[in-house]
Amino acid sequence: MSIILRESDRLNNIITNFLSYATPKVGSFVEIDACEAIRDTVKLLRHSPEVTEKLKLNEMLPTSPVFVSADSTQLKQVFWNLARNSINAMPDGGELTIRLESVPNNRFHIIFEDTGVGMSPEQVERLFEPFSNSTSGGTGLGLSIVYQIIRDHDGAINVRSFQGEGTVITITFPRANTQPERKVHEDVIHVSSAPTRLEHTLKLKNEESEIAP
Repeated sequence: MSIILRESDRLNNIITNFLSYATPKVGSFVEIDACEAIRDTVKLLRHSPEVTEKLKLNEMLPTSPVFVSADSTQLKQVFWNLARNSINAMPDGGELTIRLESVPNNRFHIIFEDTGVGMSPEQVERLFEPFSNSTSGGTGLGLSIVYQIIRDHDGAINVRSFQGEGTVITITFPRANTQPERKVHEDVIHVSSAPTRLEHTLKLKNEESEIAP
């Protein structure tokens, strides 16, 4: 019976992910505290069976709230999937640090840094493609949905991964009450001289449309 229930949950998760990717839900955007959303996610992670005593979770967050206009459920889904991805990269234990930093132009970074196995340049380049990152029991859509949600929140994501040295994923979001602008999608890939090191940057930036008089 336990096997049937476990497989039922797994299939339900697969179907849910397929539907989320194929027909993305329009988010209900409100001003929320990004720090609180991170804390809630970390609390859930600490109760996950994947987080053993060999894994250390760190939060480095400001004491003051940092507000973002976002769908709370979708934002936590981003944090959850990125954290789970880091945890899966540390099968023998390690350290995951999640921190929030303010940056110029009324924006802020949320950084996920792990001490996992890292990724090859090819893996980094395909990280957000559907079905390219499927783990045991997964659908291969988790990070594709993450990318989609970040794009819908006028955000950007940057990935730096070195094989054997871990991965750093940086999300950039605008603070709440910034002027909404038209989104422009731009992909940039930076490859360093070392063949095992690749930095993949996915930038989603805003530009105001200009109308000639």
